[in-house]
Amino acid sequence: MKYRLIEDIEEFRAISNVWDESVSSSMGASPFLLSGFVDTWWRHFSDNRMKLRIFVIYDGGKITGGLPLFLRRGEGAYGFAGVLSHVGGPVANYTEPFYADAGLKMLPIIKEALAEKKDWDAIYLSDVRQDNFLINECRDPGPGHKFSFRLVQDHMNFAIDLTGGQDRYMSTVSGKLKRDLRSKRAHLAGHLGEPQLREIRGKNEVMRYFDLYVRFSREAFKVRNRNSSFENGKYTDFFRDFLMLMDENRRLDAHVLAAGDKILAISFGYRFGRGFNWILTGFDYAYKNYRPGYLLIEELIKEICSRGETTYNWYGHDRFYKSQWCNQRTPLYRLFIMKRTLKGACYGALRNMEDSLRSNKAIVNFVRKAKQS
Repeated sequence: MKYRLIEDIEEFRAISNVWDESVSSSMGASPFLLSGFVDTWWRHFSDNRMKLRIFVIYDGGKITGGLPLFLRRGEGAYGFAGVLSHVGGPVANYTEPFYADAGLKMLPIIKEALAEKKDWDAIYLSDVRQDNFLINECRDPGPGHKFSFRLVQDHMNFAIDLTGGQDRYMSTVSGKLKRDLRSKRAHLAGHLGEPQLREIRGKNEVMRYFDLYVRFSREAFKVRNRNSSFENGKYTDFFRDFLMLMDENRRLDAHVLAAGDKILAISFGYRFGRGFNWILTGFDYAYKNYRPGYLLIEELIKEICSRGETTYNWYGHDRFYKSQWCNQRTPLYRLFIMKRTLKGACYGALRNMEDSLRSNKAIVNFVRKAKQS
């Protein structure tokens, strides 16, 4: 088993095809490991404070695993530490390595590659699925290492299991939600027309509806006195370019919910990995009384079942509407690997303190009220 540590994006681009083949064949294939994702994110977000660190693991000339990271100084109180994070940051719903070979042991390779590096103090991966092999490796890292490990399970991945089909699933949804859906659907049909799900196809449509989605997002947040992430130009440009790239590679799953000549809601998902993977959704706030977001979900469930697929993946972190719809929750972990040095120990101690404060509901409520005042 050999490894290569790529520190130049051009070097990574040269292996992008074989990298993607390996990602596609890996367990729990993640779109946030595709070369196009890494390349597009680096193009939009990198600056001279960042250094690329992409692990590529080989066995007999074949890529059997990988982990795309970048290095930069921590933010705020963590500015003393060099932190390695998954490429993609907040736009990567999973931040984990891929294992194309179930027998691969990645942790010893990571430790070997980084043990002599002087420019980093910790690795932080914010969203690692419970079935990723790195979780078990870090639970039992073995003796004689120069690192400390910490796993924090404080959020979940949400999904809808549609194994029994649409009717069986809908029979498990609350009566209140079903009544609300029927009422809003009838109200919408009587005023604008029957809701229809339409697929978004081709570069021009992707660009057109993404720009409309951005407008929906900005307006909806503005009404609530909040800022949409899409006020950030880099964030917006990244998604526009990556969605078009996914469409070009036939890996985009995008739809609009329309009634008559009105576009009520827009959905973008990735056709990569198991099932339907939902990334972005937004609706025209002018039609909020029809609950277009909920009607969109109902139509997408019909579409997914008509394809014979059984998973509607909503990715991580809790939202009230996820709890209303999703019948499957699986743990996501935050994973920390710290050097056994003064800086590494201080980074770990600060993280522990931050987590303790966040778990204190009284403090959280105080901070939330202070922000609102």
